[in-house]
Amino acid sequence: MSSRLVMLERDPADIPDNKALDTGITVLSVSLVIISLFALARMPLNAALLHIVLVSAFSFLLFYGLMELPRWGALGRATWLVGTTAVWMADMAVSPVAVYWVFILFFISLRAFNDWRGVAFVAAGLAIAVGFQVPSGLTLGGVLGPALSAVVVVAINYAFTTIGRVSREREALIDELLATREQLAASEREAGRAQERERLAHEIHDTVAQNLSSIQMLLHAAERDLRATGLGEEELEAPMKRMEAARRAASNNLAETRAMIAALTPAGLREAPLSQALERIARDFAAASDMDIEVETHGEAGNLPMRTEAGLLRIAQGAVSNAVQHSGASRVRVTLNYEPGGARLDVVDNGTGFDVAAQAGKPAGLGHLGLDAMRSRAAELGGELTIESAPGGPTALSVAVPAGPAVPAGRKGTRG
Repeated sequence: MSSRLVMLERDPADIPDNKALDTGITVLSVSLVIISLFALARMPLNAALLHIVLVSAFSFLLFYGLMELPRWGALGRATWLVGTTAVWMADMAVSPVAVYWVFILFFISLRAFNDWRGVAFVAAGLAIAVGFQVPSGLTLGGVLGPALSAVVVVAINYAFTTIGRVSREREALIDELLATREQLAASEREAGRAQERERLAHEIHDTVAQNLSSIQMLLHAAERDLRATGLGEEELEAPMKRMEAARRAASNNLAETRAMIAALTPAGLREAPLSQALERIARDFAAASDMDIEVETHGEAGNLPMRTEAGLLRIAQGAVSNAVQHSGASRVRVTLNYEPGGARLDVVDNGTGFDVAAQAGKPAGLGHLGLDAMRSRAAELGGELTIESAPGGPTALSVAVPAGPAVPAGRKGTRG
């Protein structure tokens, strides 16, 4: 969104379509100024000198203003238009040929103010051009010529403005597509890494960790059986030392294995349950956005698989991120409900909302890849994501997932 705002706020002179229009204005201006100098052949010396001075002044103001226009505010542009118009009016009193300069003034008026103010300057220039012809006798051509010129200039400016707007929108969509494609690729890579880390953690837990625990229990059982044989302490001393060393080695390896499992667990869930990980995300987003973000947890925490908890955490992170960046909301509520056989996550904001059907109808990549990614993640967990929203209203995102296969209690303990 921020890149789109930057492009929409750029000065019109930086837009290629308006540069082409500036080039056309320059060519037209040079042509009309040169043509107006041909009138010197029929003018008295004093009038000719004055005409040269006024043409020079008009040319200087015109081209200097076109170069400096992007740096001026509204007052500076209005002053420039008034000064240029004054020089034009003065030269019309010397040479009637200068009346054709009104064509230039129409263009630069809309170039300086591409809104109702520019149209007002065009109307004023048209009135002046017609009014100067009244003393010598107003004709139909003298009125229709400037009037049609004004209409043509307004139409040309409108066409260039529309082309420039469409071009900027297309550029913004391309930028958004590239950004979201990179974001999706990064998200897929991260999801793949997280899934592989989780698989490795589960495999290590179910094989190495369980076998080491079994070895410890077997060594304890062997020690009891050995003591039950009735052998003396001296006879038991050597085998008992070996068994104790084996138990320590198994215990140390089990501790290292559990540390490896903890390192492979998703970062947000290593040292805290899902509810606390959600609260941590809420605090981080609230601090960054100055938004009120609440987290509520209901029900008794179920024995959800780590993959399910990690998926819910990512969906909540994406939903809160969307609310912070796009909703214009002041408050977001995240609710985690543990239900029999699964869990339900709801994210509700009081923002401006959007048209869900229109958003889903956009081509893939234009503004809703985050929602698509959350839907895909919910589907991978065996759940379904639903969104309720409308323009001007709040937005509610909800996802319900099943618990899936039970996870042994020992696996949950690997967070610590």
